[in-house]
Amino acid sequence: MSRRRGIVIATYNTEAVIIGVKNWGEADKMITLLSPTEGKINATAFGCRRPKSALAGALQLFNVVDIQLSRGDRIDTVRTCTMIHHHKAIISDFNATAYAAFVAELVDNLSIESYPQPDLYHQLRLILTNFGKRNPRLVALAAALQILEKSGMQMSFNYCVRSGQFIEGNAFFNVEDGGAVSPECRQNGDIPYSEEVREFILLLKNLDWELDNKFKISGKILMEAERIMLMYLHSVVEQPMKSLEFLSQL
Repeated sequence: MSRRRGIVIATYNTEAVIIGVKNWGEADKMITLLSPTEGKINATAFGCRRPKSALAGALQLFNVVDIQLSRGDRIDTVRTCTMIHHHKAIISDFNATAYAAFVAELVDNLSIESYPQPDLYHQLRLILTNFGKRNPRLVALAAALQILEKSGMQMSFNYCVRSGQFIEGNAFFNVEDGGAVSPECRQNGDIPYSEEVREFILLLKNLDWELDNKFKISGKILMEAERIMLMYLHSVVEQPMKSLEFLSQL
């Protein structure tokens, strides 16, 4: 707690990852953070775009920070901020920046304001670190699968969403129903879902970011897995994702 002109201001400190940054006014920014203890935080950083601002260097997308904020009725305010980690490998690679921006926007869409999600936070930390070690496109796809899992929006890959039957061999997939469909339950609108695609998706969904896993995959299988993921995201995310529009132009 702090005082200003006799008014008690509630303040709090947290570690956080910056998942959204937007310029506001002449010198301010709107910041979105993910904290392991506070959940998603939307905050204003006044004057942080001025060259001499102590906040300027720390409040950049993807940075891990130790931040102090004051609570507001509608939006919190950044008071102090110290950078813990800067993801240089992301910022220095155009493709990595684009795919990492997609991951950050997805977390923004699926995280909950003021609701602690420590598992999602720690998973995001590991994912961002791997953009400097692995193919950004594969990292983004694996990240999306794992973020959906951590946020409770996961798809069913091994069991038919209509009968509960265990899926073996080639089958089908329905994004609106959120999962695999056995050949016996197929309906109009279901899309092909091969065994190879399923094995690849499960490999990425269960990928341990702390291990140096190496694997090869055909472009066809990768594109089919991405197609399922993107169709599902369009059905669960309530607004167009700007990062996906940008990635489609790469």
